[in-house]
Amino acid sequence: MEIFICKICKKEFNSLLGVSNHSNRFHGISPKMTYVDFVLNNIEPKCECGCGEKTKFLTINKGFSKFISGHNSSTSNNNFHKNPESKIKSAKTQSENWSKGMYRRWWEEDTEDTKQKIEGIKEKLRNDKVRGKKISDKLSGVPKTEESKIKNSLSQIERYKNNPQLKIDASKRRIKWLKRKQKKGITKLEKTFEKILDLLNIKNEFQYEYKNRLFDFYLKDFNILIEVDGDFYHCNPNKYETPKYKVQELTINNDDFKNNLCIENNIRLLRYWEKDINENPEYIIKDLKEKLGI
Repeated sequence: MEIFICKICKKEFNSLLGVSNHSNRFHGISPKMTYVDFVLNNIEPKCECGCGEKTKFLTINKGFSKFISGHNSSTSNNNFHKNPESKIKSAKTQSENWSKGMYRRWWEEDTEDTKQKIEGIKEKLRNDKVRGKKISDKLSGVPKTEESKIKNSLSQIERYKNNPQLKIDASKRRIKWLKRKQKKGITKLEKTFEKILDLLNIKNEFQYEYKNRLFDFYLKDFNILIEVDGDFYHCNPNKYETPKYKVQELTINNDDFKNNLCIENNIRLLRYWEKDINENPEYIIKDLKEKLGI
């Protein structure tokens, strides 16, 4: 009787299934990796049609499929069990044909059905929270390359273009994140401005959500939104001639979007610079009184 020994704790088992169940339960090792380790000497098999792709793992007792689904049709009539040489020859031919581009995989077909199927698979993967967490943990602390950043950005733009609802949902998630973040503490700049509003006995709502955007303050009695702009991030023209950093460009684009949003919806938006709030509060008070008529 063959004995299987766990390579971590050295416990003995009289079957491959036994050591597989043990490894999976106590060491988090999948049956697939146990099979590859004990049976295949850590070498995963590839499709026998010669395409070079790895095949699907079935069970600990059955091992791997010989072919990827659909790849066995071109080799099914070669009587490999009778003539092993024909198997080698066919695999070589298949490999050459794949490299020449003579064959196409199903996802390479330029049809509407194929595109919808691919999008369905992508959406399923995106909504797989367990998979997403594993990827996030794996990439934690790993810096992204510039090429990767550009690729991800273009991919997101294309997704939002094809499905506007995705952008709306992303904005809602961003707002929830910002609100949770703000619960940890209001910034010094926002505190200073809030004191000015309190001094004028102006009721306000901090971090007000409007049309899937978050504004610093909302004055309900006056139907006015207020943004307090940090000099660096919002690129105060009195200190910075042009945006120098990407974060400044993104912030300015967001400011422009908010400005247009308020104009289109006939709601007034006031903006005050960090420098004025900190160094010239008298101007802020005077300007608020004039614009609010108090």
